[in-house]
Amino acid sequence: MRILHLADLHLGKIIFDLHLTVDQQHILEQIVAIAVREKVDVVVISGDLYDRSIPPVQATMVMDDFLSRLLIDHGIKVIITPGNHDSAERLAFASRLLKDQGLFIASGMSEGIAPVILHDDAGPVTFWPLPYIDPLALKRHLGDLEIDDFDSAMERVVASLPLAPGRNLCLAHCFTGGGEASESERPLTIGGSSLVDPLHFAPFELTLLGHLHRPQQVGAKVFYAGSPLKYSFSETGQSKVVAIFDLAADGSFTRTLVELVPLREMRTLSGELTEILAAAANDPGADDYLWIELTDRSALFDYAAKLRTAYPNLLNITRTAYAGNGTSGDAIVVRNKSESEIVSAFFHHVSSNGLSSSEASVLAEVLNDLLRQEQGEESCDRSN
Repeated sequence: MRILHLADLHLGKIIFDLHLTVDQQHILEQIVAIAVREKVDVVVISGDLYDRSIPPVQATMVMDDFLSRLLIDHGIKVIITPGNHDSAERLAFASRLLKDQGLFIASGMSEGIAPVILHDDAGPVTFWPLPYIDPLALKRHLGDLEIDDFDSAMERVVASLPLAPGRNLCLAHCFTGGGEASESERPLTIGGSSLVDPLHFAPFELTLLGHLHRPQQVGAKVFYAGSPLKYSFSETGQSKVVAIFDLAADGSFTRTLVELVPLREMRTLSGELTEILAAAANDPGADDYLWIELTDRSALFDYAAKLRTAYPNLLNITRTAYAGNGTSGDAIVVRNKSESEIVSAFFHHVSSNGLSSSEASVLAEVLNDLLRQEQGEESCDRSN
């Protein structure tokens, strides 16, 4: 069986007030072409189809076109599991009707985990699509007081699965130990551990994960797809790929990576204004998404307009000579910082004191509440 692994599409994503709809359409068309050319049997998407639990209409239209081309035009089956950005209940709308069309959408934990059984010449292959697992929600649902973090929640769920004899594959959306993150992943929790031990997936012949945006291997049989596009400037050094797994009759597999080519690259430039402007005329990537760091120490006039004329998709400009050197009242640097680090830095900035342990606990509780609201958990709780 040939399996194409995707995750973290984040349809509807906006960066620096820029809607990425056209870029996402372009990359999904490329993925359809790869799936057809490579004659894959099934496409699996390990969470975060959308960037928000209530996605914009354009994002749902892009997803509808993508799935229609795979399923209707080319007869390629699709298995989807929700991530922390998705609303499991909304995503699973009409899922029972769509099974007959070859589209399998996992519902939330409250509905239980239903395996998806597909067949190849060697027999059945059982996929276990796990939705994003919030430990607090799972503790409430099961009444299990021993579930106190993401690791114990995943251990509990995997142990409860009635694995069938033969080939069992897991799809999940989590942050495993040993995984390398970037700036663009939303934290799963504040002030606690969100890590899951990849050894929990040992019972499976293959585990295909979502959440981390860098494609990577975190165990002998555990892989992250990565996002198909770069969603932050911390990802500029990454190559975006799709992974195709060839699953053999004995459960062994081979993995082939196919590079994706974006409509526009995302990269950074650094130098003095005159140098950057002089190089722009011969820059083949003038339409790329850029973060420009100006190193000039002297005053500059109208530099933003000049740079945007040369680079129309310029997203951000910084003056490195004035960062953190005491000018402008020691402005707080927020790049590469988490929400809790930004708030803590601001608190220190205005009070000259750090947060006390009790204040840090309150901050963590507030930020976690906000995370749960963004993930749509509150609406789910009210419906139960």
